[in-house]
Amino acid sequence: MKNREILMDVIGDVDEKLVPSVSEKAKKRSVAKWVALGGACAAAVIAAVIFLPKLGADVLSSSKPDSSENVSRPQYDDKAYPLAMPVYPDMPEYPLEGDAEGYDAWRESIQSLREHPMGYGYGFDSFFTESSKVFLAGAENENIVYSPLSLYMALGMSAEICDGNSRQQILEVLAQDNIEALRENARAVWRANYMDDGMAKCVLATSLWTNNNCAYNQSIIDTLAGNYYSSIYTGDPAEESYNKLMQDWLNEQTDGLLSEYVSDIRMDPQMILTIASTVNYSGKWTDEFSDKNTRESMFYSPQGDVKCEFLNAQRNTAYYWGDKFSAIELSLENNGEMRIILPDEGVSPQELLSDEQVLEYITKYNGYENYKFVSVNMSVPKFDVSSEIDLKDGLSQLGITDIFDSEKADFSPLSENLGNVALSEAQHDARVMIDEEGCKASALTALQFAGFAMPEDEVDFVVDRPFIFEIVSETGLPLFIGIVNNP
Repeated sequence: MKNREILMDVIGDVDEKLVPSVSEKAKKRSVAKWVALGGACAAAVIAAVIFLPKLGADVLSSSKPDSSENVSRPQYDDKAYPLAMPVYPDMPEYPLEGDAEGYDAWRESIQSLREHPMGYGYGFDSFFTESSKVFLAGAENENIVYSPLSLYMALGMSAEICDGNSRQQILEVLAQDNIEALRENARAVWRANYMDDGMAKCVLATSLWTNNNCAYNQSIIDTLAGNYYSSIYTGDPAEESYNKLMQDWLNEQTDGLLSEYVSDIRMDPQMILTIASTVNYSGKWTDEFSDKNTRESMFYSPQGDVKCEFLNAQRNTAYYWGDKFSAIELSLENNGEMRIILPDEGVSPQELLSDEQVLEYITKYNGYENYKFVSVNMSVPKFDVSSEIDLKDGLSQLGITDIFDSEKADFSPLSENLGNVALSEAQHDARVMIDEEGCKASALTALQFAGFAMPEDEVDFVVDRPFIFEIVSETGLPLFIGIVNNP
């Protein structure tokens, strides 16, 4: 799926594809007021959860979230149906240029909803750096993409359904003192990263898929629905309709971007519980690249030199460096930025993942000291990269082991009558693509239990060899990180 035709089909027309929810009004919007906001434009929304009786598809249709025309909508029947569905309140659309009243309402709404505990993201830093080193390892020749945010939410939900040493291992990996702190921080992470204002999109979604032949503690179901904004479904995992329902949900939450991977996801007939977590992200560059400057050039891949299209521009911007790397940041309207981290000649991306300066840069909240404002002659390859990661070995390396052993795993909070339960499948799929107009990214995790200044200088930044990219939200939390060995 890397040819130009498919890439442009997905994100070439940014108004209709890259940001599917952009309205006609949004197409005319100016970013001047967004710039004036000074980075405080990531939205946070407190979601409500509706608990439903067993209803038919016709009754539930009004409760389903809107979806892209190209994504099939979930269908319900007597063998597979929702128990609870989150409802996200409408976020004010980014205002039209000159609409001062609309802008004030938009800003006030966002500021009022972005209330999180002090330091909520710092535990996430530890999880991000340690897990990235594990899950991006071994990609010497292949592209790989990982969303720490998707896995964080899935592991947080997993901690809720287990106890004892099983829970403690997860808490330690997530760098959380206790389940109450995790619960509070997970809510804050969800709120801090939610964005869907017609200009930009960053939506976290979680779900819990239960077996209708098992009895569960209602308090746990309530906790997951209320604190992780989860959709809760029930059905028979041996039924095709239940598997289809889950696949439809995953495709809808990722705009169909991972459909090739989703088609292979199926529940084990002995499945007790499946947790799914997704991240759906899209945005336009603050300064779009002109397609007139797109040129074919050589990328020096470990697998051999390849020709690909490069986005070219001269920008007055911040330029970062360390002993082994240099980096630039590409801002996205209303939706954070993409960082491009280029290893020095002779240094591999894998080596950088353990470099203290790189780790400081990619987790920075208050600035990274090695930078200056320069005129950058940038040349960045267009890319469409995706990967599938089996999480089991990596989670074991991080220290989460008991939940894989049915004799050691403690899932007593979920139910006292389930017998021996263990994590049997742990899958992570992600995809990121960029073109002249912007960026789109999606990820899923499935856990199955069976200031502007004049430039000081001018530099060239030619990304013609393997590099690391990172997408961060407006609040600074890393959403995606990956290695491009072959664009």
